[in-house]
Amino acid sequence: MHRLALTAFGPFVERVAVDLDGLGRDGLFLLWGPTGAGKTTLLDAVVYALYGTVPGARGEERRLRSDHAAHDIRTEVECEVTLGGERLLVTRRPEQQRPKKRGAGSTTEQARLIVQRLTDGGWEPVSTRIDEGSEHLRNRLGLSAEQFCQVVLLPQGDFARFLRAEPEDRGRLLRSLFDVGRFARVEAWLDDRRRAARADLDEARMRASTMLARVAQVADVEVPEELAPELVGAAAPSHAGAWVRRVRAGAGDQLAHREEEAATAADEVVRVDAALAAARVEEERHARRDRARTELAKLEAEAQALVPLRATLDAGDRAEPVRDVLETAGRAALTAEAAHAALESVREAWSEISHGRTADTLLARSLRDDMAALRALLPEVDRATELARVVAGAAVQVESLAERCAADDAAAGQWPSRVARQEAVVAAAAEAEARLPGVTATLEAARAALAAARGAEELGARAADQRVASAEAREAWLDARELWGDVRGRRLDGMAAELAAGLISGADCPVCGSVEHPRPARDEGPLVTQADEDAARAVVDREEARSVTAQRALEDTERELAVLRAQAGLAPLPELDQAAAEATTAEQAVRAAARELPNARRELGALVAARDAAADAQAAAREEMVRRRAELSAAEEALADVRQRLAAALGEDADLPARIRRLTIEAERCEALVGAQVEELRTRTSADAARRHAEERVVSAGFDDLLDAADALLDHGRAAAIRRRVTEHDLQWSVVTATLAGPELADLAPRPDLSTLTDSCRSATTVREQAVAALAEARRRVTALDELSADLTEVEVELDQRRAVAEQVSTLADLVNGRGANTLRMRLQSFVLAARLEQVAEVASRRLRDMSGGRYTFLHSDAQGRHGARGGLGLDVLDEYTGVRRPTKTLSGGESFMASLALALGLADVVTAESGGVQIDTLFVDEGFGTLDPRALDAVMAVLDELRRGGRIVGVISHVEELRTRIPSRLEVLSGRDGSRLAS
Repeated sequence: MHRLALTAFGPFVERVAVDLDGLGRDGLFLLWGPTGAGKTTLLDAVVYALYGTVPGARGEERRLRSDHAAHDIRTEVECEVTLGGERLLVTRRPEQQRPKKRGAGSTTEQARLIVQRLTDGGWEPVSTRIDEGSEHLRNRLGLSAEQFCQVVLLPQGDFARFLRAEPEDRGRLLRSLFDVGRFARVEAWLDDRRRAARADLDEARMRASTMLARVAQVADVEVPEELAPELVGAAAPSHAGAWVRRVRAGAGDQLAHREEEAATAADEVVRVDAALAAARVEEERHARRDRARTELAKLEAEAQALVPLRATLDAGDRAEPVRDVLETAGRAALTAEAAHAALESVREAWSEISHGRTADTLLARSLRDDMAALRALLPEVDRATELARVVAGAAVQVESLAERCAADDAAAGQWPSRVARQEAVVAAAAEAEARLPGVTATLEAARAALAAARGAEELGARAADQRVASAEAREAWLDARELWGDVRGRRLDGMAAELAAGLISGADCPVCGSVEHPRPARDEGPLVTQADEDAARAVVDREEARSVTAQRALEDTERELAVLRAQAGLAPLPELDQAAAEATTAEQAVRAAARELPNARRELGALVAARDAAADAQAAAREEMVRRRAELSAAEEALADVRQRLAAALGEDADLPARIRRLTIEAERCEALVGAQVEELRTRTSADAARRHAEERVVSAGFDDLLDAADALLDHGRAAAIRRRVTEHDLQWSVVTATLAGPELADLAPRPDLSTLTDSCRSATTVREQAVAALAEARRRVTALDELSADLTEVEVELDQRRAVAEQVSTLADLVNGRGANTLRMRLQSFVLAARLEQVAEVASRRLRDMSGGRYTFLHSDAQGRHGARGGLGLDVLDEYTGVRRPTKTLSGGESFMASLALALGLADVVTAESGGVQIDTLFVDEGFGTLDPRALDAVMAVLDELRRGGRIVGVISHVEELRTRIPSRLEVLSGRDGSRLAS
């Protein structure tokens, strides 16, 4: 990482930039500041720039924008970084609200991501799309967001949580760092295969059970208990097959018996059916003879009734050839009568409007010509109406425009004074705005001096108390050191007596090696032991720590007090208070006046625009009035001309349409009368010619006159009905007489007894049908049993195969899921993670031994958890001082920090190797260094120096004061009520 810049992000209001190249030039730098100042926010900005998210619980709230930032400042993060040999500039903005460019309110600005690449010609764009740019960064980073936060940032509490976590929680974190998805898919696949194999086995068992039940149903027997459906698959296949073969043999014997019964019944039916057929033939002959005799008697009765119909049919046949001339003469006569009636009606209508004129073609043509001339004048009527409307509207508009021009002339004289008054208001507000920065600076200076004076007054009293406390703590520490020196001296004086107290007769002396002890040393005073000395040393350490703490608190207070006194100056507190009040009053007055400047300028602009618009409207109104007056004059002249021509064409009629309607009626009635006269003459001539031709044809056909021939005519339907009745009677007579004369009906035997023969045939048929049904059922049963026997054999073979597969898959699935033969109850993915954890423990142990002075070593544990929980992800430490293996939870606060840091660095090494050899040159450690004593802090700093010597840049984030003296290259974060900033 080279550079980081963020704007309106978290507690930082203004844009802040961090030159990591310069800050990390020594390989190790400190990011220092009080709690809550925003140190971790800088790391959040790095993760957000690269991944678009914030690590930990802070990312769940999605509150990235600073609450102190102004509305017109955009939240943005820039990060310049080298990834895989490519130097990139990443700029990312979150979704945020901004003021609208036009109008009031706010609008949503969408998230943005810009990725640029450094080339010889400068920065060139790589992508401006979020999805494309994020994919480019992921490919270059080679780490997910979780892995990045775990191996690059080492965030607060995360790796300490990993140290003390339960195996299941530790497994979730390891899954986020190491890709074990393929092993999880293997577990899921085997689990699915186990369920599928069991389902296949159950399905085969069900099929076998169904087939046995089907065999029992088809054969109408009970399934033996050993082959009951709930025990399918338990009995030997040969047992089920033998039972099915016995059932099949019984069904075969029954089939042979049914075949014999069916053959006997069929022979009896054939015999009875032949006798019944012969009897039915004889009965049919008797019935035919009876029907023929009855039909002949009926025809003889109808013969006398057909004589008049035969005469009518003969007359109709003679009249049919003259039907056409009769119909033609009748139609001509009717047409002539209708033409005469129409002529009389038209002549009466014409007489009502003729006024003594004779109707002829010349008169009708004259009327049509006059009507056409009047129709040509119809558009002039509409034109006159439109011109009258135009004249009325133009007169109203001219009057309105005249009134408007007069009002505009009166208003034009007021504009100069109104504009001058508003210009004066704008000038006053502009003067106030120019004075506002100076007044505001004066107010801020007065307030800062007042606040510093009050703070100095409070800190002065606190510093006095802290001086007393520091002196007392130092005196207690010196007294404790003097007491510890006295105890240590007395112990050294009595060391010989202490050694002599441990001598045992016959055992080697630890000093000279002799087994004889003739004169053991004795201490005349009280015996001082190692425990007494350690207790005195503990008191010295405690009092020293208290003295150092009190002295540091006093130094901090005095340093802050000096700063406040320098800011307050030499003026007394009442004068500073009065000056701040006066500056506040002046600033409020000037700010209120300056705040009116935008409104005053807007009002002045609106006033000038309104004045110009009024002048333009006044000129336009005058031009419009002149144009409207000219249009009114032209319309009045055209209206007078049109009205004069229409008055000349009307005559005595009310209006032009009425005159046209009157002439149209006269022309139509005149033309109708002329046409009716011609039509009446033509139809009368045609009727006379048709009548004479019809009389000649009727006489030649044998009729006396037209009326006799017309009466003899028959309509086609009645003639056809009479002819059909006569023809049918003659045909039926011939058929009946021929039937009675036939040889089959001449000499018949007596009638047979059909009812008795029919009952015998029905009984024989019923017996045969029952025998055939029983035979079909026996054949179906045998066929079904043959098919079921073959299918059952196939299913039993398949059942054995599926049982073997299910047992094999279930055993393997239980093994990879931590059940069955897996005594450690360790799943496959947990086994892989345990191997990774073992690598991490091995790598982390080297650094932990360095930090702990060779005391502690990580040990991987595959023991089961509490209450029989699955094992494989346990982590213990080996205490070299005692040789005892201990849980990591038993470590003290400082030891836990060292173990956590070593474990985090080990995780980083293994994860980077797992991710394809990703090289990490920049590392941040955000953790509590305040839990370490000076010696442990030296050991931790030595490990960090080792990382620096390996080429890495290590950033330490902490608020511990001692680190400021140990790490010369540092960046300080300052916090305040208006947000955080970086110290200059």
